[in-house]
Amino acid sequence: MDDHVVITAVSSGEVDTEDLWRAHTAGAEGWREVNTWTRELPERVAELAGRALTGAGAPDPAGTGCVTGSVYGSGHVAESIRARLDAGARASLAPESFLYFNAHGVTSLICLRHGLGGYCATVLGPGAGMQALAIGQRRIRLAGDAPVLCGAYELFSPAAARACGSEPVTGWAAFLVLERASRARARGARVLARTGPVEKCPPSAARSADVRATAPLAELAAVVAGDREAATVTVAAAGRRHGYRCTAYKEG
Repeated sequence: MDDHVVITAVSSGEVDTEDLWRAHTAGAEGWREVNTWTRELPERVAELAGRALTGAGAPDPAGTGCVTGSVYGSGHVAESIRARLDAGARASLAPESFLYFNAHGVTSLICLRHGLGGYCATVLGPGAGMQALAIGQRRIRLAGDAPVLCGAYELFSPAAARACGSEPVTGWAAFLVLERASRARARGARVLARTGPVEKCPPSAARSADVRATAPLAELAAVVAGDREAATVTVAAAGRRHGYRCTAYKEG
């Protein structure tokens, strides 16, 4: 039992992007507001990550890692830059927004805000949330027992949703704190669930209407932290070539 990777905290919630997309559609008149939301929304993602760390009893940040996944990352920044370049408004580009052009910028922001000094990585594309979970598990098993903040975030623009064959979806972020069972119990942390391995499987014939990388992690968080009677929960996501699934077993 002590060798299992367990979940000691979860956090999941909406990151409301409505004002950002409204500003995008306003053209030049909305550019200043786009700059504001480009900085504000990643802070909200970082805040949700912080709730998971607090729920886990604030593990030592110096060794705590952070792995996040996203389908779209911060691609809305690229949309804004392209719109301004097309309008010949190069002088209106906000250099402070360039940090968020790279999706790893959000992961870096989470580490900076919470002082995380462990392993850090960002995964992009379909199934990225489940891939982030797999990387977090592997890191714990192969590189010591330091906790890993594992999660996903999404800031889908309406254009990106259409490109993925989806209706517009709400921005969301979901985080789990993973650690070895023996370490969690030694520091007095509550164990919510133990996790099975993330396994490859055939992709679902009918892709979910919810294309966010956060969807399976948010479902996992809702079950292991809630009062539902189910003792186990299996979540799945489709990647480009195959699917991923993982089963968690509630404790307590």
